[in-house]
Amino acid sequence: MQTLIPQPASATAKPIGRIGRWWRFGFTPRALLLFVAGFLLAIPAFWHSRAIWLMVAWDAVLLLLWLVDAFALPAPEAFTITRSFLDSPQQGQPTRVELSVTMQANRVIDLFLTDDLHPALVAKPQAQRLQVYPRDAVATIATISPVERGDFELGRVYLRYRGALKLAERWCAVLPAIENAPQHVRVFPALEENRADAEFYLMRARQIEMQKRRLRLRGTGRDFDSLRDYQLGDELRNVSWTATARRNKLVARQFTVERSQQVWIVIDAGRLSRTGFELKRGGDQFVAETEAEREGSHLLTVTQLDQATSAAAMLAQVVNGSGDKFGLLTYGRTVQQLLAPGAGPAHLRVLIDLLSQARSERAEADHLAAVARLKNLQRRRGLIVWVTELVDSVGRPEIVTAAAELVRRHLVVLVLLKHPELEEVAASTPKTRDEMFHAAAAQEMLERRREAIAQLERQGVLIVETTAEQIGVNTINKYLEVKAQGRL
Repeated sequence: MQTLIPQPASATAKPIGRIGRWWRFGFTPRALLLFVAGFLLAIPAFWHSRAIWLMVAWDAVLLLLWLVDAFALPAPEAFTITRSFLDSPQQGQPTRVELSVTMQANRVIDLFLTDDLHPALVAKPQAQRLQVYPRDAVATIATISPVERGDFELGRVYLRYRGALKLAERWCAVLPAIENAPQHVRVFPALEENRADAEFYLMRARQIEMQKRRLRLRGTGRDFDSLRDYQLGDELRNVSWTATARRNKLVARQFTVERSQQVWIVIDAGRLSRTGFELKRGGDQFVAETEAEREGSHLLTVTQLDQATSAAAMLAQVVNGSGDKFGLLTYGRTVQQLLAPGAGPAHLRVLIDLLSQARSERAEADHLAAVARLKNLQRRRGLIVWVTELVDSVGRPEIVTAAAELVRRHLVVLVLLKHPELEEVAASTPKTRDEMFHAAAAQEMLERRREAIAQLERQGVLIVETTAEQIGVNTINKYLEVKAQGRL
């Protein structure tokens, strides 16, 4: 999405620190090797003392050449750096970052760039080498993969460049800024796993909407449908006076019942939303020296809340494309983010911004307080898509009581994440006493979970049990299924 791409920022390079203003040069590896080689000329001095002057002369010539090379280097103010994002930063998705360099000097320079991005964007800064020409912009592109959502301040871009003789080098730094403020970037939840799948869901949603329009009902709604002759008992406010003037008889407007439904996306950001999952990323942008490192580079550690926000963003796009309105409620002990139902690209952008700011809490979420707030906000019947988790408890889980309050008026879809490792432990054959206790505990936890799900289904709650990888796809499929069946 182009609207989610951060604005580019640029600035002029400056020396690093107070010392950098006066002592701004250094020796390159080539210069140091040549100085070390000069010690070889001192070997004859063991037999002839005057031979030491060979080394002194060598070092003096090198020092003179180094000074000439150093003072010929352009000042840091001659470099202008522009940092641009070519893609919208999304968690776990490859994002291209471009660094463009423009130099106001009459010579060719070898330049080394190191972009000090936030650790949430890149684990280790990588140095890039460029050959810069006078007054000609040169760009380099690096691919990063953000691992966290939220707002992050970007650091400096460090420059190191050498002279024509490659004996002296200079250091400086640039802090790209927007209107004199440091550049910030917002990392959004992963909006879509596959563009083709997203287009298919939108097409299916529009197809369902077209089928429903053929079955629309005429009634007391306020969506205009057609004109007809005025009949006794029609309200005067429904008379179309322009059509009456044309036909020379009373003509009334006919309306249809509003078909747009309201969909609330409710996300539990309590303690259990901190549960971690490992997902395997696709793509060829991850390279490594060994097979083990290559496999590890494709793994992305995310939390349950990360996957919930990603699924919410994907669902909101489909809901918006189908003509329904969507709202958001994220809660922990209290409500974190709240967005009233609406539609349109601007409303979708607000929802994505709110999702990027959602944070997990250490305490248990207050489901009953969230339900009470939602019931006050949503009076008419709507669809509640609730992404949460079942707490393992001996008694009746609070989520069951909270869902029972909502299902009296609304259609509730509860999205729960499966835990394959728990099922694996429960199905394993124990070989030791500890393994036997672990297997028994896992079986008991799964049995309580199945009982809680059965209670929810008996109350009329629709359950979607899914894996972390498929949460977005399965949530969208359930929404389309409910819409196709006309259950709202």
